[in-house]
Amino acid sequence: MANIVIAVSGSISAYKIADVVSELGKAGHQVQCLLTRSAREFVSPLVLETLSGRKALSEIFGPDISGTEHIDLARWAELIVFAPASANMLARLALGLADDLPSTVALASEAPLLIAPAMNTVMWEKPIVQQHLAALVARGAEVIDPASGLLACGEVGMGRLAPVADIVAAIERALRPVAAPDLEGKRILITAGPTTTPIDAVRYITNHSTGRMGAAMAEEALRRGAVVDYVLGIDKGVVRPVAPRGAEGRLHLIEVRSAEEMAAAALEKLPLTQGVIASAAVMDYAVAAPSARKLKRGAEAIALDLVPSVDVLGALRRAAKDQWFLGFAAETDHVEAHGRGKLEAKGLDFLFANQVARLGETGATGFAVSTNAGVLLGKDGLRQELGLGSKTEIARQIWDLIA
Repeated sequence: MANIVIAVSGSISAYKIADVVSELGKAGHQVQCLLTRSAREFVSPLVLETLSGRKALSEIFGPDISGTEHIDLARWAELIVFAPASANMLARLALGLADDLPSTVALASEAPLLIAPAMNTVMWEKPIVQQHLAALVARGAEVIDPASGLLACGEVGMGRLAPVADIVAAIERALRPVAAPDLEGKRILITAGPTTTPIDAVRYITNHSTGRMGAAMAEEALRRGAVVDYVLGIDKGVVRPVAPRGAEGRLHLIEVRSAEEMAAAALEKLPLTQGVIASAAVMDYAVAAPSARKLKRGAEAIALDLVPSVDVLGALRRAAKDQWFLGFAAETDHVEAHGRGKLEAKGLDFLFANQVARLGETGATGFAVSTNAGVLLGKDGLRQELGLGSKTEIARQIWDLIA
């Protein structure tokens, strides 16, 4: 696990960093929060101290400050993250100014720099802001692009702080050592995310999958040199993979909704690939006769006729020539036994089985969380338990074992 400095500058989105610190702590990282004076107007240092287990720092001078604290922090840090990074902070970093603790630590450190800007659209689009950002990127900084949407001022546009999950994922990627190019020249097909089945014109049924594990598998494959055909079932909150710098052209994203659409898209790409990773949470049942119109509320109960949907993994396995297959099994009970049954029934080479929470419960593995754990099984007798870690780390371990 790594030593991470999180530098917070003045932005209404500063409160979101508490969730980033919490997620990093759960993954086992040591986090030191630094705040500008403006940041303290938006987020309580006590909140960040409680979540990180370290005093949140913001001053260069004081009776309890050694005078070389910024050097000590600069050497301690394995990664420095500015999130949110205001327009003012971007300018100071680009120009090498060092007039507060965060900017002084950044200037003194040799650690990689990760920047998540957040500001009003008008400020974001100013040429001078983009020039400062370009200067930082040219010097090796990585940028987590802001999102588009409703801003604090009520306007709509680009400038929102990137989602917490995206920031955490970018931090995990930045911390990873350069992967061996053991997948160079290989093409991998990955299915990920949920599928949906419509009830009527406005309603549908789905599951809790966000596709985060599939995204982690894709990003690791790209880091190792592969070309990735990524068939993603989309819904609210789904996570899309972010290609590492220089690998953008090797990620081919195809978005679908139903199991039938996923099967069709994946089968089209299958002949081009050498391996298949089936991480999608495909709906096992579909509504037999969805209404073309909106069903109106009534006093009487209604029944939905559910029929088996297409077996995406089964269809791919039957159509395969000499591709290898890795499947995933998310189970509430008897995880390994059910996983081994699926490994054998589907004729897979590998299968990763993990626990998901029962109804009404929460857990650290499975859907809609950033961590995972489970057991990797192989048709040749492989059995490797993977302990709790970020999904990025679990993906690395899986690829280490199968690549």
